[in-house]
Amino acid sequence: MKQIIINFQTHDPIYIQLEESRTAELFAGLLQKNLSREKPIWRDPMKYTLGYFKTLCMEIKEKLGWDWNMEGFSMESTVHFHKDIEGFLEKEQSFRKIPGELQNLLHEAHYCLHNIQYTNNKNPRGAFLQFEWFNDDYVDLPLDKEFSHQVDVGDIVLQNPYVGHPPIQCFCDDDYKNISRTCAYHDRILPGLKIVTKNGIGFSIEKYKKWWNDNCKEFVAKEGMDQILKYTGFPVIGKVNNIEHLKTIINEKSLALEGIKIT
Repeated sequence: MKQIIINFQTHDPIYIQLEESRTAELFAGLLQKNLSREKPIWRDPMKYTLGYFKTLCMEIKEKLGWDWNMEGFSMESTVHFHKDIEGFLEKEQSFRKIPGELQNLLHEAHYCLHNIQYTNNKNPRGAFLQFEWFNDDYVDLPLDKEFSHQVDVGDIVLQNPYVGHPPIQCFCDDDYKNISRTCAYHDRILPGLKIVTKNGIGFSIEKYKKWWNDNCKEFVAKEGMDQILKYTGFPVIGKVNNIEHLKTIINEKSLALEGIKIT
């Protein structure tokens, strides 16, 4: 199957091997098409600190009127702030109908919210590295794609296609308010390349189903537990070959992208 090479300006490359599957094949074609047009956007998670988020909050308040008060800020605050972004965007169209200037502001704030959730001393760059494009390019996820209930450092997972949370994240964040808007099934492949940099935590499937039945009865009745379970987990499509190198560079102060190629 295809190999992906991520080149950095002052570090050795990351080498990725995609799995043998229809999903990985579709992803590789979509990635190649976008690479032929332009370089992806690379947001180095080192930039997305609590200090930077405070600056974004002031701009959000000025341009959108949202009262993102940093006084008493906690991890629970990130869930509440995410609701404002969800409510502002259409579920299917996401950022596509938002003016360009506001698009970038919201992307920055959205990325910052999630990075704050996962960044700590052991994971200075958060839970993943992501190289992406802002366009409407996607292909449908094959119906037979199976989701993994566990991810490890170096796994390649498909980029979340919507502003919203897949079922497993709703459960992990205990986020069940307005669940029909928040929960978004991962049924599309976007060209974004996403590398996991933090080992996942396992969960009890029985506790998981109980959470859905206890907190989201109407949603479960409408969607069906089988549908929720089908899209539960992580759409893994490959693995970094030189994982020890990945573990080293994710702790570097500077990580500048040179380019990406597929061989």
